[in-house]
Amino acid sequence: MDRLKALLLLLQLLVPLIAGLKSTTPVPKPRGEYTHGTWLDKAEKYYLFWRFDQKSITFESHVRARGYVAIGLSPKGGMEGSDIAIGWVDSKGESVFQDRYSVAQEMPRLDESQDWHLLFAEEKDGVTVLQYTRKLDTGDCHRDNVITEDTMRVIWAYSDVDPVSPNKIAYHHSLRGVKSLVLLSSAEAQPRPYPDDAILWNFFNPNVTVLPQRKFYWCQHFRVPITNGKLHITQYSTIVTPRNEPYVHHMGLYACPKVLSRYSLEGHDCSEERTKEGNECLHVMTVWTIGSGPTVFPEHVGIPMGTDADPLYVMMETHYDNYDLRSDLVDQSGIQMVLTPTLRKYDGGLLRTGELGMTILVPPHAAMFPVIGVCHADCTSEVLRSHPEGVRVFSAVPHAHLMARTMTTRHIRDGVELENIMRDDHYDFNLQEVRMLKEERVVLPGDDIIVECGYNSLDRTNISVGGRASTEEMCQSYLFYYPRLNWSYCESSLSVPHMLMVFPEALSRMRDPNLEWMQPFKEANWTDTMTEQLATVSRMGERIIRCGTTVEEAPYSVQWQPRLFPMVTKPLQSKTKHCSIQP
Repeated sequence: MDRLKALLLLLQLLVPLIAGLKSTTPVPKPRGEYTHGTWLDKAEKYYLFWRFDQKSITFESHVRARGYVAIGLSPKGGMEGSDIAIGWVDSKGESVFQDRYSVAQEMPRLDESQDWHLLFAEEKDGVTVLQYTRKLDTGDCHRDNVITEDTMRVIWAYSDVDPVSPNKIAYHHSLRGVKSLVLLSSAEAQPRPYPDDAILWNFFNPNVTVLPQRKFYWCQHFRVPITNGKLHITQYSTIVTPRNEPYVHHMGLYACPKVLSRYSLEGHDCSEERTKEGNECLHVMTVWTIGSGPTVFPEHVGIPMGTDADPLYVMMETHYDNYDLRSDLVDQSGIQMVLTPTLRKYDGGLLRTGELGMTILVPPHAAMFPVIGVCHADCTSEVLRSHPEGVRVFSAVPHAHLMARTMTTRHIRDGVELENIMRDDHYDFNLQEVRMLKEERVVLPGDDIIVECGYNSLDRTNISVGGRASTEEMCQSYLFYYPRLNWSYCESSLSVPHMLMVFPEALSRMRDPNLEWMQPFKEANWTDTMTEQLATVSRMGERIIRCGTTVEEAPYSVQWQPRLFPMVTKPLQSKTKHCSIQP
């Protein structure tokens, strides 16, 4: 009987997993050992392996092609300004490999300084394999781009025909593309092998019909499996329904408090608002965003489940960006957790920091407009009062939407700016992966955490506001830390009186009960002067602080209190990125 129950439980776990698995082409076997690898194209014809150290990076391309193979580092995802390597094996079996650069939509020019170096080349059975290397910073300021920890736009191309000569390379036509990658990522690229005592929990959407609209959210409650004691989550992955990858933007798993004895397991459209039950579930447990791989926790940290402090119910909120307004989109995507009863040294937690969103305003026609959220020193002082040793942050997840170009999570202590917790000067909406920190960062009582986002609104004709839709904006940084405390969020919103300093005429209209309070700002004729004034207020204006726990506990005393922007007496000296790609 026990074996039958175990089999039934196994089937219960495997059914949703099998439903969500994606049929993929086998990953080629590399010649060397690599820490990272991915398909660059949807057709799965171009696979790229890579590894790196402090000075250089080594790539290995496996491409189902008989002609040339190219890869490049692009400022914005196009040809112009790209640093390119191209190689092939000719009909005589001899290899050709070149370092080129592009100044326009034309054949890339040969670089006088050949800084990409070929290690191996082979064409066999219709597959071309190239292994090559270059320094992270070649010193070639005019033709090469520095490889940094930022998001890099990697362009690729190939052909089934060898070039006529090394100086005449045929156009690739449609055999090309671009993929955003964090090449110098410290995160593990693949899930770890499951331990012998692993337990799998699957939380999958039940055939959700996605409505034909840009902003569609689905909220689904789940009963947490009953455990015989405390467990630790060691890693989790998102399994997206095949061919739905472009539409599933992000997922969050929220703990539901025990104020209710049970929650309805019926999912609902929460695009505009959650149900009363859904509004109770505010404590973020896990987060996944488009472009992310698995989240693997350090060996000494696990996210706890199964204790009296842990939830009996969770809610998964899935954000769909139905950009082409399909009416036939059905989804079963979800999150799979790997847990173990073999407990690790520390319980981990997740803290949401940044701008709350309710006062985000980005005027149109701005090249780089700042939005800034603050985890204020008064919040860290109160939360960490009984933990003078602080907490240790080991990873960060940046989250913003389509207009975001830069994201930085700053760390201030006693007015002195420490090294950034996370910085990406080439942020990409389509790649919001977990950034594992090279070194854990200690946050002490009284520290400030400032989240800065830079937005490009040159193509917008109206003001953009904060919100959950991809066409609206967010500015958040999720921080994984340990030891876990009763602490869910530390964020802020811009003070409305300070916003009115830019547009005082809005005050009388804001008092109209028939108007949405942001409507006067949306209807304003934004001039360059108003935009610059609002940018100044955004950088230095008063904040309203949010400092909270789970919904079962009273918020900390600084909740909703006004505070001045943190004083930074000694800013971090910016490190010049030699020859770096420009955002």
